[in-house]
Amino acid sequence: MCAFCQTDSQEEKRMAWEDFVTVMMEEMDEEDGLDEVMLERLEELYGNPMDINEAGKEDLEMLPFLSQEQVEGILRYRERNGRMESLGELMMVEGLGLKEREMLKAFVEVRRSRYDHDMQDLTVGKMLKYGRNEVVWRTDVPFYTKEGYKLTDEKGVRKTGNKVYRGDRFHHSFRYGFSGMRHLLAGVQVEKDAGESGVDYVSGYVMLKDVGCVKRAVLGNYRVSFGKGLVMNSGMKFGKMMMLSTVDRMDAGITQHSSMNESGYFTGGAATIRLGDWQVSAFGSYRKADGTYNRDSTGMSSLKTDGLHRTQLEWSKRGNVGVSNFGGNVHWEYKRLRLSVTTMWTHLDVPLMPKYDTKASAYRVYNASGRRFMVGGMAYAYGYRTLTFSGETAFSNTEKQNGMATLNTLRWRVNSDNVLTVIGRYYGAKFVSLYGKAFGENSMVQNEEGVFVGWTSKSVKNLELEAYVDAMYFPWLKQGISASSYGWEGMLQALYSRGRKWSLLARYRLKSKQKDFTVDRGKKSFKVLEYDSHHTVKLQLNYTLSPCLNLRTSATGSYISFGTGPAERGFAVGEDIRWKSSKSKMRFVVSVTYFDTDSYNARVYFSEPSLPYTFSSSAYSDHGIRTILLASVPIARTSLFINGKFTMTKYFGRDSIGSGLETIHANHKEDLLIQIRWII
Repeated sequence: MCAFCQTDSQEEKRMAWEDFVTVMMEEMDEEDGLDEVMLERLEELYGNPMDINEAGKEDLEMLPFLSQEQVEGILRYRERNGRMESLGELMMVEGLGLKEREMLKAFVEVRRSRYDHDMQDLTVGKMLKYGRNEVVWRTDVPFYTKEGYKLTDEKGVRKTGNKVYRGDRFHHSFRYGFSGMRHLLAGVQVEKDAGESGVDYVSGYVMLKDVGCVKRAVLGNYRVSFGKGLVMNSGMKFGKMMMLSTVDRMDAGITQHSSMNESGYFTGGAATIRLGDWQVSAFGSYRKADGTYNRDSTGMSSLKTDGLHRTQLEWSKRGNVGVSNFGGNVHWEYKRLRLSVTTMWTHLDVPLMPKYDTKASAYRVYNASGRRFMVGGMAYAYGYRTLTFSGETAFSNTEKQNGMATLNTLRWRVNSDNVLTVIGRYYGAKFVSLYGKAFGENSMVQNEEGVFVGWTSKSVKNLELEAYVDAMYFPWLKQGISASSYGWEGMLQALYSRGRKWSLLARYRLKSKQKDFTVDRGKKSFKVLEYDSHHTVKLQLNYTLSPCLNLRTSATGSYISFGTGPAERGFAVGEDIRWKSSKSKMRFVVSVTYFDTDSYNARVYFSEPSLPYTFSSSAYSDHGIRTILLASVPIARTSLFINGKFTMTKYFGRDSIGSGLETIHANHKEDLLIQIRWII
């Protein structure tokens, strides 16, 4: 990697943000993807590094690439040796490898400047004086016209209803962020999605952080996560691979909502107060949410979370239901024992009334129903020598049903190079947590049981091995599954690296879950459960030709089998060429990917280079080629950047792309993303 940045010592190398995202995506499964909320939070931290000598356990746990042992290793080193004089001392921290050290340097620094102030001297004036401002404007320009934009006059829109988009085909967004010495944070986000008419989303916040007994206090839009996420987690969710290192995390707490994501956040106020070994949090929120009315308009059949209001029908669902949320958390920590109790109440102005009056909709029987919802739980963690046990148990109460969920983990550090992780989960079919988001296969914390066993090993020099097996059981029906069902998933990954020069990654993954399969017997047909098995293989080689030039070659293949049906296959190969100036922050990326799949079911996932605050992991299907040209040019002493990304996708053997209002009547499409970023 060739990202350089001067520090106090003028010698430390700092990984560029774009390189950090690339490393994270390389080592994760693209199908799971990277959590957008997590990446945006990390990008803000990248712009405002924390002092390695002041960072506490919770601060370091915000970094998902650090394991619990590595976090504790940094804290032990500081306790034994005192203040770090340079980041070079990270080499002496037990269990911290080259990869983790390089990534950690992107988010920490050793402060020895006039900006260092004792907490007693902290004032609003100083925070404003030494603060950092960032302005980001972006627009997306498609060089094609989709079916939904063919009628553009207002009269045509009214007549056609849901058959045309209300606005133009351009996407615009604006973001402003302020950080005053990492203690005073403020921001505003504005967005118009393609197809929407005028500005559709406005968000803002002001947050005070680590000032006296106030750990965090926020007004405006914010997110809350406590425990393991069973009761509430409106923040990030880790995939299965990342859980191998983050399994012990709990109580991320209250954070600002600085994302363009238009759902999953709260509006109002929240605060966390430190009282010795105790932390007490409280929050309250009221906001309008999107919802779909039943045909008789007596209630909502579901809540709409995509934030899109392009057609008259989508617009009619905007802000249909008022949602009130309030609750709190009490956290206590003593040595290696942690306890956390969370309670949350939700009230809807319009009741949820999901329909399940047909055989095909019977899976909705235990969906969230009614106006009032309450959920509470206790999270716990205890460490003893090389063993760490943690978990959370929660109960829900609604107008219709009561339920229970529990998630428990055991982490055994066999030695300095090997770690065993076991995760057991039971999410009852009757458990309802509207804001729950935890480890598992389902998107909701409901109707799932399973056992996960994972292993990480660094016993062989330069070689890192990761493996896991996850056995799943779904006791109630699911969409497209007419009975209780089973599933399992296995993964084996090896990463071999020779310092900063080159690295080779190999991964095999198999996911197999039961689904309805139709069997024909003469004039009759009936459904049986059969395993839908997805095999994926990935090989990736990274090679650094010079301090400024890096190559990445990737190949991914998929093989799908389902019942007695024909097997489906797919593959993709890609090459990225990345160049970055050693004298400035100018960079250029050229990426070409060729793909060929039998169907969408056999699609393959590829990560691709992105602009700041945009994250891409594409699913390729059919037969074609995709080319990406990305450039970042610094202006005005690297405080002003003009970034651009041009993409071209061409399909072979077809005359159109997409369906419905998204149809493009051509076999190719081109997009241009333009971004101006100003850091003051």
